[in-house]
Amino acid sequence: MGLELLGIIREIWRHPVSSTGGEQLTSVEIDKGGIAGDRSWCIADANTGQPAAPEKEVRWRPILFLQSRLLSGMPEIGFPDGMWAAVDSKHLDAKLSMHFGFDVLARPYEKAATRRYDPSPLHLLTTGSLDRLATLLGENSMDSRRFRPTVLLETSGDTGFLEKFWIGQKLQIGQVTARADGETKRCGMTLVAQPGLSENPEILRTILRQNRRNLGIYCTVDAPGRITLGDPAYRIVE
Repeated sequence: MGLELLGIIREIWRHPVSSTGGEQLTSVEIDKGGIAGDRSWCIADANTGQPAAPEKEVRWRPILFLQSRLLSGMPEIGFPDGMWAAVDSKHLDAKLSMHFGFDVLARPYEKAATRRYDPSPLHLLTTGSLDRLATLLGENSMDSRRFRPTVLLETSGDTGFLEKFWIGQKLQIGQVTARADGETKRCGMTLVAQPGLSENPEILRTILRQNRRNLGIYCTVDAPGRITLGDPAYRIVE
């Protein structure tokens, strides 16, 4: 058995409230369910219980201008005016409803009427893929926030949609052993405006034309452990 270096960890992300902007971490434990607290809450329509779906409905797109973080195990939501409120705050739902312009509430994702997608413990993306996409779009760079990975790997100048060649392989990422299960199918979230990023439909169109709508990979966790910025990531050669 050997190890083939793939890159190093440049970014680690957690999104405690689904579809909001996330928080960057320097180090975190990953168990078989992923990062504790990741996408554990959602914002839902108060009348239907349906969770926010900004990739499908324009009315939900203001959610990208909210932030979320975990503080002492409790998710908090940050607003454009700089205010933060814990999800159990009695004033939160009213402020959220003002932000969206219709009645909404924050709730644990498990209590939502439906799930928008099947969660994956680990979503991996590389700078190689981002650089390739930026080149195809004629851009200088591509912000990882559009794609909401758990881990962004810096791939040392290697460009192209690298992750798809790792499908079915075992990976060592920091202390974590994972298996690359499949490619990440992209949706309209990639084109939606968010702080510092304008709406850009060409992003999704380009991913569709050039890589069958895929960017990044989903992984399952075989052996939990800690990951830290700067940790190497390897393909395990058996």
